[in-house]
Amino acid sequence: MLSSLSALPVHLYRCLSCGREGLTQAPGREQGSVADRVYCPSCGQIYPITASGAVDFIGSSSDLHLTPAQAIAHLPGFAWGYDRLWRPWALSLLTGESFGSERESQLLAELVGEGDPILDLGTAGGYWSRLILARDPQRTVVGLDNAAGVLAEAAQQAQPHWQHYSLMRARAEQLPLASGTFGAVISGATLNEVPLDPCLREIARVLKPGGAFVSMHSQQVQGWGQMVQQWLEATGLHFFSETQLREHLQQVGLQLERYLSLGWVAFVRAVRL
Repeated sequence: MLSSLSALPVHLYRCLSCGREGLTQAPGREQGSVADRVYCPSCGQIYPITASGAVDFIGSSSDLHLTPAQAIAHLPGFAWGYDRLWRPWALSLLTGESFGSERESQLLAELVGEGDPILDLGTAGGYWSRLILARDPQRTVVGLDNAAGVLAEAAQQAQPHWQHYSLMRARAEQLPLASGTFGAVISGATLNEVPLDPCLREIARVLKPGGAFVSMHSQQVQGWGQMVQQWLEATGLHFFSETQLREHLQQVGLQLERYLSLGWVAFVRAVRL
């Protein structure tokens, strides 16, 4: 479970109502009780803290307009099954070569570098966050997703000595985070599901100059795979080539530094100019 709510990085938060950067964690309503909300000192907007410890910047799920692909993550049982039944084998299946968690952890560490704090965008059950924190438990990592169930799973799998790990429920295209504050943004298997340009603009906004954006996603392929991807696009997924991604990154001030192509999968590192 999350170690403590006292370490919420509220200085990194941004009010979605008035734009103030830097929010305040409210004390418990009763003496000795745990805080249950974060609020904006400027406009008074309240953001509740869920039972799992995630700060909720969305509220009602009816406010989400999900594609069929996105809705899968909100189904009962998805959070438990994704990390245990799919994620450990996904890269080996999609790359066509042996790609265990140790290799993925090493590659992720190389791509991220020393960037801190880190935003894990589309964190799901926290798989990439755990890879980062297993190597360096003192890193500040904020895991973000729009599905409450996967965030509860991420909280459940958190280690108590990860003192600077926190979670938030929010949209990738409307990040409740201060501008120019993150040393790295990581995104594992998320970029195909979100509105690409709005999401990239927000990533560029929250990164420090020189900060890194690291993504693992399904790239555009040819042959029979292209037919499969065209079918999947009907569910709301989208796929892009290295050239297309480079152009989208450049439009928001991100420079593609590394592009590793492995079968259906691409690992990329881009830097905020």
